[in-house]
Amino acid sequence: MKRTTKYIAISLATYMTLSPAVARANMNADSNVVPVSTEVTNIEKAEVQDYMNYEGKVAEIRKNGENLSIHVKEEGDEYGLIFHISEDVILLNDETKDFIDKEELKEGAIITAYYGKNTPMAMSLPGQLTPGVIVVKGSEEPSFIKVSGFNDELVSGENDLKLNISEDTVIVNKDGEKVEKENIKNKDLVVFYTISTKSIPAQTTPEKIVVIGDKKEVGNVEEVEITALDKIIIDGKEVKLLSPIYTNDEGIKMIPLRQIAEALEYQIKWSNEARSVELTKGAQWTSIVIGEDNYNFAKMIVKLGVAPEIKGSATYVPFNFLEEVLKVGVEITKEGIINIGL
Repeated sequence: MKRTTKYIAISLATYMTLSPAVARANMNADSNVVPVSTEVTNIEKAEVQDYMNYEGKVAEIRKNGENLSIHVKEEGDEYGLIFHISEDVILLNDETKDFIDKEELKEGAIITAYYGKNTPMAMSLPGQLTPGVIVVKGSEEPSFIKVSGFNDELVSGENDLKLNISEDTVIVNKDGEKVEKENIKNKDLVVFYTISTKSIPAQTTPEKIVVIGDKKEVGNVEEVEITALDKIIIDGKEVKLLSPIYTNDEGIKMIPLRQIAEALEYQIKWSNEARSVELTKGAQWTSIVIGEDNYNFAKMIVKLGVAPEIKGSATYVPFNFLEEVLKVGVEITKEGIINIGL
């Protein structure tokens, strides 16, 4: 059986049952609006919420070379979430509504992270993901921000906000370049606004709009290929691989077992006679045999379609061994690096 796994995507709807952080994340949406008595009719209802959000305080900033991540916790949340700050993440200040640099992210800052509902998330505690937008709170005054996909009538994905663009509305793309109002339909937008009507959907004239990109279709997740073969990320730390990842004759990415398993705190035992490897970590136990597509996990046999093999002096297993056998959360970053959450 030929099976190529390019990424592991865990839907946020599923993860909500596992993490109190994500279960509460959506409760921070823009619920405080100033009512203005205006009726709106004949607006086609949009379908579903396409962005989630999580608000909390930056508890820790982690730097590893050029990689930056922030651990954010909501009050009363034991685990929080870890957000990886790539070059594609849009960083904004809610008071100035301007872009900020990642160096301005400080411990103790209050932030709101916005991410698509199909964003790949490492199934770990705390959960780990790369958001689309982070807004840093710069004022004690309440701010009104909407991040969503807007249709050709400029109605949000939740059918709760319709935009009326004026000559004073500032519209830019994520690079700060001016965008014409005709070019914001069917786009994902960050909307800064003040008052809105008391209607369904509410209407507002935005102060500023940042265009993220084309409106994402629900259920679509971009596939990302593994291109970084000499390194991985484990629990936010980059690990240089002594034996590089390679692609076998069937097109399957093969990963070096020992170094990755040891980085995940497994004990390794090699049997030269049986040509087998045992991995133990507390009560967890698994074993493999070179050349056999039989992966033992919790007294069950798991078949991955590819047998373990030896290349050079290293034992290799298929990429999906991480999720299917070791049961760790995995994503592929936009830079093509395997990112494993503990």
